[in-house]
Formats: sequence, structure tokens, C-alpha cells
Amino acid sequence: MANEKDDKKQIGLTPEANEAIAKIAADHFGGNQQDAYRFAISYAIGAGLNLDDAPAGGYTTKYHGEAVESGTSLRDLFQILGIGDPDRPFSTAEKLAEIGVRDMARRLDGNETLADMLGDGAEI
Repeated sequence: MANEKDDKKQIGLTPEANEAIAKIAADHFGGNQQDAYRFAISYAIGAGLNLDDAPAGGYTTKYHGEAVESGTSLRDLFQILGIGDPDRPFSTAEKLAEIGVRDMARRLDGNETLADMLGDGAEI
């Protein structure tokens, strides 16, 4: 397990996903890319996207890691759900955001809506 000091301090997206999140944010989040980034993390978790599908590198800094987390919320969530390395929550969040943005962009380009995506797998 990694040491907390080994975690990233700055998180971002690849240039491709950065372009996609700008469009997603403009179209669905009132232009707020940080909200779209957080949503992409949640979406990736909820959709069961594979963390291993995220690129190992090539990320461009967008945010300080603490800008997307309150306290230890990410660390706690990842530990409870068994996602990634809970001692590297920002690295895990960055990868989840990347795969979440890519999948959201693909689906939105296919004429699905955010509501469609949120409804997948929902059980009542």
C-alpha cells in the first residue's frame, strides 16, 4: 500500500478528456467544470467502470486535489467500496474522472441524456 505522502497533490485529465469535459460542463453543468469533474467520478463508480482502463499518464493539471474532496470523504468512500488505493485517493479520483468523462462523452455523443445515464441499473 502506498503512503499518503505518495499521493498526487494536483489532479487533472488528459487533453482529450479535458476537451470533452469543457463541452459536458457547458451543456449540462452551467459551465462549471469542477462540478462536471466530481460528477464524472461519481458516474464512473456508479457505472462500474474499470479503473484499469484509465491511462497511466498524460494528465494535465486542472485542480488541487483538495478542491474535489471534503475532509477524507474520497479516501473513506474508496476504502468502503474497495476502489483503487485508499491511501492514494487523489490518484484514484483522477483516473475515475478520466474514465467517467470519456464514457459520458461517448454516451452523450450517442444522443443519450444525463438522465439516461443516471437511470442505468437503478432498481426501485
